[in-house]
Amino acid sequence: MFEVREVERDASFLRRYLTEELIRELNLFEYKSRGNDQVVSRVADKENWREIKETLIQNVGTATIPVIKVEDSDYANSRTLLLKHHHDGRDLQLEYAEKTLRYVSQLWGRDVAMDTVLDGRNTQLVFPTANSPSKAA
Repeated sequence: MFEVREVERDASFLRRYLTEELIRELNLFEYKSRGNDQVVSRVADKENWREIKETLIQNVGTATIPVIKVEDSDYANSRTLLLKHHHDGRDLQLEYAEKTLRYVSQLWGRDVAMDTVLDGRNTQLVFPTANSPSKAA
């Protein structure tokens, strides 16, 4: 056990040791939100156990951190920093996205925008700075 803990990360451990039999024994399943409810979308049967395993792997360790990269440092010729969230099927949590844009804006000193996908639609989130021309009176 100590050797496994030393050598494996969360995702690699699951990839290596989480078998079809273990997934079934643990009665693992996948769920999705439907309105205010959580509904089972997959059970650990012959057709779905691999998808359940991949979903679990996708949600541990560093795989839980969104990938956001700089696209343009002079977006729309306004020195706005444009970021791009590489959407992997999981929407950003807006509370954290707003905080991230605020912190990046403090570092950048100008407006910051981020392209992402929310609820299946391309969306651009914008955090204007206090000295932004759009905020000037």
